[in-house]
Amino acid sequence: MPIAWNRGHRESTSHSWARFSQSSMSFSFSFVVIFLLSPLFSSAMPSVKRLPNYSSNQLMKRDDCFSKDPEDTLTDRMNNALSSGGDGYILSLCPNTEYKTTAPINFAFSNQEISTQGYPTDDSRAMIIVNGAINNGTGHTTAIQGTCSTCNNIKLRNVQIDGARGDTIINGGANIEMGGANSGQLVEFVRSFHPRSWSCLHIAEGSLNCNNATVQNNDIGPCGSDDFQQWADGISFACANGIVRNNMIDNPTDGGIVLFGSPGTLVENNTIWIEEQTLLGGINLVDFSPWSGNYTGVIVQNNTIFGGFATDGDEDSQTKGDDVFSAIVKIGIAIGPRTWFGERYGNNKSENATVINNHFSGAFGYGMAISSAKNFTVTGNELFGNTSFIGSRGPNCSSVDVTPSTQAFVINTNTTESTISQSEFANIADGDSLICIQPPEGGDFWPYGGNPEGTNESEESSGPSKSARIGLALGIVFGVMFVALVAWFIRKWFLSRLGQNKAGTPAKFVKGDF
Repeated sequence: MPIAWNRGHRESTSHSWARFSQSSMSFSFSFVVIFLLSPLFSSAMPSVKRLPNYSSNQLMKRDDCFSKDPEDTLTDRMNNALSSGGDGYILSLCPNTEYKTTAPINFAFSNQEISTQGYPTDDSRAMIIVNGAINNGTGHTTAIQGTCSTCNNIKLRNVQIDGARGDTIINGGANIEMGGANSGQLVEFVRSFHPRSWSCLHIAEGSLNCNNATVQNNDIGPCGSDDFQQWADGISFACANGIVRNNMIDNPTDGGIVLFGSPGTLVENNTIWIEEQTLLGGINLVDFSPWSGNYTGVIVQNNTIFGGFATDGDEDSQTKGDDVFSAIVKIGIAIGPRTWFGERYGNNKSENATVINNHFSGAFGYGMAISSAKNFTVTGNELFGNTSFIGSRGPNCSSVDVTPSTQAFVINTNTTESTISQSEFANIADGDSLICIQPPEGGDFWPYGGNPEGTNESEESSGPSKSARIGLALGIVFGVMFVALVAWFIRKWFLSRLGQNKAGTPAKFVKGDF
């Protein structure tokens, strides 16, 4: 499963132990003080009737979240709730619940929201499953539809979307279809995976009037298959002046993040990685349509892309090994339609964007590739950790194209205008259709390393030593004893004062006060 913001950063055992120790000390102190002084408080407090012990289920309103039952009317009931709820309606789904839908769930009015009650970010988020019929390669592919002209400022938050993909791709929409002729939409803390069709999440352009959509803090993938034409994107974004940030994208197969023009959009701090499947492109600025190559004001910065890594044993004397999946990212960041489509768009170009300070590790065909671009700034991008650049001409490479050797950064200056690029870029004579390369079938070509889900820390190094823990435990015990002794003296002094204030009436304690 993807990481999720349930794939969040794991706290070390040492931090957890420290917090446990502190909370144990605090609890022990509080318990001792309350235990020793409770007779005093009970003598001063009036008696209170004990309330009935209702269960949490009895206390919670049953209509706090939207019931999945009866399931045979679920899709209609969800859509009726949104269509009749009006502006600002929140469809609050129940945690730890599966909603098996047979058609898209449609936003209907501005400011509506679909979310899980309590806004969890882990696997307790409600799961919406695409469960409609499929016939002859078409059918139900979309879980959430939010492209209406009245869908301004809608929010999809803290849910999970399972596309329930089978063996082959289905014609239809993405798991999540948002955007369109509206503005201000938000998708956050959503997990989307296994789409039946071409993308895990699509923000559409409308009639080039989508504006200001934000996609953030989501965990996306796996998406699609790396079999020929069975691919799927992680995030497909075509809205102007948008934000795509802090997303974790696991095992996409077509593009990790694909920008369809989307002028004015900021793409930053996203992490894209592969494990078992080859990815065509990590971040793509290659599509001429629908914005006619207009990437004006787009900034792609501080993103991290992990290619494939060796899966065999890590030998101390070696830097590379075999990957049982033969997985690579063919192009880490692709700029310009020719890198992807060859001559399909002629001399048209992607124009006016900035791609800076992005990071690459693992196995790639090309870290970055530029061909048919204009007025781009491409600087500060770097390799880190272990990397390799591997692959060769595949069966889908054109016989007329000369596929350049795989390497970190390549640019075809013959098709690129007015572009500032860092000095590491190697000039190539032909930058067409670079995604036609294929990875080697086995061999020690993949670097050792790991994707964001991996860890190289041993259990022994993740917390304090055994002797340190014993010492800490003894310290807690003696500390509690000391606190108890101090509390006993305080109690004795307090009782003495209380007796003096009762005009000769001694304080009486009977069995059971303690």
